[in-house]
Amino acid sequence: MNKISKEEFIRIMKRLEETEKTKNEIDKIIKESTDCIISDFTNAGSLMICHEDIVIRLLEIMFNDEDTISWWIYDLEYGKKYKDGCITEKDGTIIDVSTAEKLYDFLVREEKL
Repeated sequence: MNKISKEEFIRIMKRLEETEKTKNEIDKIIKESTDCIISDFTNAGSLMICHEDIVIRLLEIMFNDEDTISWWIYDLEYGKKYKDGCITEKDGTIIDVSTAEKLYDFLVREEKL
């Protein structure tokens, strides 16, 4: 039984992606800054309160998932780097996880196995 709706899962993924984008923009501004006080910060994580790791871990626990969610977020950059065949069933059938919606469907299916 799912502990989170598909809509809520998608909202969380979009929010995590927006936070990552903001963090990257702040990092860029800081790195380009010549102000020594601002430059003392090495990344946006120093300036922002972000609970990304906790949220991802909770999602992994909810779906009894070891690494698919974090792989999808970090390696596939929220599905943007998805290519057919990067994840397959044991029989070679391609699993499409190109979007948060499709990732959710895969996680729900895997949870029931």
